[in-house]
Amino acid sequence: MNDLITVIKYIIQDMTEPAGYLPFGVAAGVVFLLFRKVLKKKYALPHGKAELRQDFLFFLVVLYAAVLLKLAFLSLAPGSRTDVSLRLFETWGSTLREHSFFLENILMFIPFGILIPYAFPALRRLSRCTAAGFLCSLCLELVQLATGRGFCQLDDLVTNTLGTLIGALIFLAISRVHVHGRTASG
Repeated sequence: MNDLITVIKYIIQDMTEPAGYLPFGVAAGVVFLLFRKVLKKKYALPHGKAELRQDFLFFLVVLYAAVLLKLAFLSLAPGSRTDVSLRLFETWGSTLREHSFFLENILMFIPFGILIPYAFPALRRLSRCTAAGFLCSLCLELVQLATGRGFCQLDDLVTNTLGTLIGALIFLAISRVHVHGRTASG
C-alpha cells in the first residue's frame, strides 16, 4: 500500500508541470475560437446552441493538444534526447519512480480518448478512436526522434494507445449513461 501511495505522490508531483502549461493551452483555445468566430461571420455559418457546444468541445481539444505539444516538445531542448528504444515494457523499470513515468504516459492520453470522440463523431467507434490515438502517438514519437526533443520509445506508443483506449471506454460509458438517461426521462 505504501508503494501505491508513493507512485500516486510521484504522479501528482509530475502533474504540476503540465498544469503550468494550462494558460498556454487556454490561450491557444481562445485564439482558435476567435479564428472560428471570424470564419463563421465571413461564411455566415449558424450560431445556435449546437454550435456553441461544438465550439466548447473544440476549445477543449485545442487546449489539450496545446498542453500535450508543450509537454512533449517545447519543454525540452532540441537534440537533448536522441535515444530510440524498441524494447516493450522497458520504461516500467524497477523503481517506483519508473513505474510512475510509465503510468503517466497512460494517463496523458486518457483525455484524448474522451475528447476526440465528442468533438469528432466519426471517431466514436472504439476502434477508430484507438487508431487515432495510436497514429497521434506515433506522430509524436517520430517528431521527437526527428527533433531530439524526447525519447522515441515503443513503450510510449503502447502506453499512449492504452490511455486512448481507456479514455474511449470512458467516453462510451458516459454516452450510454447519457442516452439511457435521456430515454428514461424522455
